Amino acid sequence: MNDVPGGHLFYTAAGLQHWEKNIGLIARIGKDYPDEWIEKLRHFGMDTRGIKRIPLPLEQRFFISFSESGGKTNQQPLAHYANNKLTLPKQLLGYTPPVQQDDSPTKRTGETIIAREIPQDYSDARSIHFCSMDFLTHSLITQHFRQFGQKIMTLEAGGGYMVPAFYRTIPTLTKGLNAFISSEEKVRSLFFGRRTADVWEMMEEIAGWGAEAVIIQQGNMENLLYDSVHKRKYRLPPYPAKVINRIGINAAFCGGFIAGFSATYDPAEALVYGNVASSFVAEGNQPYYSMDVIPGLCSARIESLKKELIAL
Repeated sequence: MNDVPGGHLFYTAAGLQHWEKNIGLIARIGKDYPDEWIEKLRHFGMDTRGIKRIPLPLEQRFFISFSESGGKTNQQPLAHYANNKLTLPKQLLGYTPPVQQDDSPTKRTGETIIAREIPQDYSDARSIHFCSMDFLTHSLITQHFRQFGQKIMTLEAGGGYMVPAFYRTIPTLTKGLNAFISSEEKVRSLFFGRRTADVWEMMEEIAGWGAEAVIIQQGNMENLLYDSVHKRKYRLPPYPAKVINRIGINAAFCGGFIAGFSATYDPAEALVYGNVASSFVAEGNQPYYSMDVIPGLCSARIESLKKELIAL
């Protein structure tokens, strides 16, 4: 797929919109970001007033390739297209893969959200989800929304701060969250060099930092949940969909999870909503495929997948 929209915000909104139509989006984009992609989100009824275009270019392109087995590869774009006897798209000219760097606890990036740019009426929202972003966005903007009263708040961990250097800082983010969501890879990175290698122990420790629920997304699309309120553990396999696309699965889960939690206040049931949202993304390569679901299919999949929820 060449030149298509993506990213955590896009796929989280795609997962959420199966159950919630009144969605406000917050992001910062560069001057060269395609207008038609924003207009398409408006077409689906989403409020894009919180998406701010800055007068500078931002490198928001992202290339990824997969092996035959479905695992991510580190192949460069030029090599990938050459190996498949394809012409390198002009949109990838000058592109270099991003180098993962640790976040700064004090310095903003071009994508760091600024509180004053958020539409004032967004503070009335009952539920807020933070996609995977930089540390300053998660640190400052969670505090911004908390001053407007109690809200359902979930957060997907950012890769730039899930590192040992931030181990003692993460509790400032997790305190008061309804759910802290992370891949297993990120959590293991955060706990690297510490005494435990058991993922459940890591989840319980994070919960002890103030999160009501901790969700770990595993590479096989199975999800783990630790409910700190009731001291319960759950495991949920993915919905048995044919996996065609692996891009956006974890982000779509977050959208489904917050929809389910807002409706039921039960993190175990919300886990089912999240996996159902992921299943629609996994089934199609077209980025908008998952947004066009026949009525009743969401409910049918939820009822089917509830039977697979395992309490440990």
